[in-house]
Amino acid sequence: MVKWLAGAPALGAIGWSSTQTDRAARHLHALAELGPTAPPFTPKFFTPHEWRTVSVLVDDVIPRDERSGSATDAKVPEFMDFILADADSSDASRTAMRGGLAWLDLACDDRFGVLFADANETQRHQLLDEIAWPKKARPEMSQGVAFFSRFRDLTASGFFSSAMGWKDLRYLGNVAVHEWNGCPPAALEKLGVTYAVMDAKPTK
Repeated sequence: MVKWLAGAPALGAIGWSSTQTDRAARHLHALAELGPTAPPFTPKFFTPHEWRTVSVLVDDVIPRDERSGSATDAKVPEFMDFILADADSSDASRTAMRGGLAWLDLACDDRFGVLFADANETQRHQLLDEIAWPKKARPEMSQGVAFFSRFRDLTASGFFSSAMGWKDLRYLGNVAVHEWNGCPPAALEKLGVTYAVMDAKPTK
């Protein structure tokens, strides 16, 4: 833990390319197609303890609700492991992930005497509430803030790359439209636009 925390200045450096996320998304789809026949997943990057921590944390970010499953249901930890084990991932990204997870454990142990994955929901959310909003966070929480901001982005990337995420967004994809009646008025109002703007543009 001390070794990973020595890289604390890099805790916000978790980065990934669009190529990596595309490959990870295809990996998710392949797992989904296997369904119950998929073999048990063995992480290539995360240690068993980190895997458990990540599985708890992603579900704190995107929990199961009446509309869709949780981040673990969408196999977001698998998505993250694929990206971080990818040859194109930087050492800085890997160190930042390990350091951030270690920071969570240290912060939880200091406060509650337990590691993050062993803390109850109230304890975990109490800590996360202090790092989830950068502008409200205390300066001494800056390392946790930097880590969680990137971790939350990666969680969302994984979830909305999955079929479950598409359905949650009610994304229809490339489907035939038999009759186009324009954008719904409620959507136009929300966006603050009108067709009158387009009608007023000069034509060539």
